[in-house]
Amino acid sequence: MRRLFAAAALAASVACAGPATVVRTIDTRPAIAVVGAPPGAILFLDGVAMGDAGAYDGNPGVLRVEAGTHQVELRVDGRATFTERVFVESELKTVKVH
Repeated sequence: MRRLFAAAALAASVACAGPATVVRTIDTRPAIAVVGAPPGAILFLDGVAMGDAGAYDGNPGVLRVEAGTHQVELRVDGRATFTERVFVESELKTVKVH
């Protein structure tokens, strides 16, 4: 009986240790990069805070968005310092802050 139980346990553990397949998908949505943002600027996209604008400078961070028109705004200390409407169709759209 013990041999049967041991054989069943061994077979179960070997069956669970089979090869695993990992599927990775590439995010094909277009992206926005913000270049020249002042230190401490917060990036807002369509009125929603996305975080520190410096994190999305394209080196390497970008903000993946749906294709279409978006309102890009930078705020420092709660005050808007830069606003631009951009149309993003495909790949990377770089917004240059001046």
